[in-house]
Amino acid sequence: MSERSRWIVPIALGAAGVAYVNGRLRPRGDAAEPLPGDELLPDAEIVETHETVLQAPVADVWPWLAQMGYGRGGFYTFDALCQLVGVGISSADVINPAWQNLTEGDSVDLAENISLVVARLEPERYLILSSEGGSAPAGNEMEFDFTWAFVLTSTGLHACRLTVRERYVPQTPAARRMLRAIRPVARLMTHGMFHGLRRRTRG
Repeated sequence: MSERSRWIVPIALGAAGVAYVNGRLRPRGDAAEPLPGDELLPDAEIVETHETVLQAPVADVWPWLAQMGYGRGGFYTFDALCQLVGVGISSADVINPAWQNLTEGDSVDLAENISLVVARLEPERYLILSSEGGSAPAGNEMEFDFTWAFVLTSTGLHACRLTVRERYVPQTPAARRMLRAIRPVARLMTHGMFHGLRRRTRG
C-alpha cells in the first residue's frame, strides 16, 4: 500500500463513520420484505437492505447488473477509493455484450483472487451472489458466509426499484467484530453504486 493510501483510507473510513452516525447512510429498504436468496442463509445474523428507484425500465437496468465484477463491468461505485486501497476496479460506462451471458454457477470476482458464485439468477428479476463455492487467497479465507442479492421490481413503464440485500453469518467472534466495524464503509459503497447506476440508466 502506498503512502497516499495509508492516509487517505483512514480519512475515507472516518468520513463514512461520521455519515453513519448522522444517519445519512442507514439502510433505506424494508428489512421485513422477503426477497429471493433469503433462503440461502435463513439464520443470517447481520442483514442489511437498501433500495433505490431508477428512472429506467427493468430491461435497461438488468444488463448493468449482469456484467458486474472485477475484470468485467466493475460495481459502479467509488472506483478511485477502490484503487487507492489496491483493488484495481474500473467501472464500465457502456454495456458489453461479452459480459451478458451470466448463468448460475459462474464466478463473479470482487477483486483479484476473491470471488463469489452466482447462486440464483432470473434475468430481469434477480441476481443472487454467494460465498458458498467462492474463493479467497490461501490463508485469507473469509470467516463468514455471505449472500448479496440484487432484485429488480418494475414500478411503471419507465422506472423500477432496485433492492440490494446483504446477509452474513460470521463464523468467529473476530469475523463478527470485523463485519460490524465495516458496515459504514459497505453502506457508503452501496450508495455509491446506486448513484452510479442512476447516472448510467437515466437515458
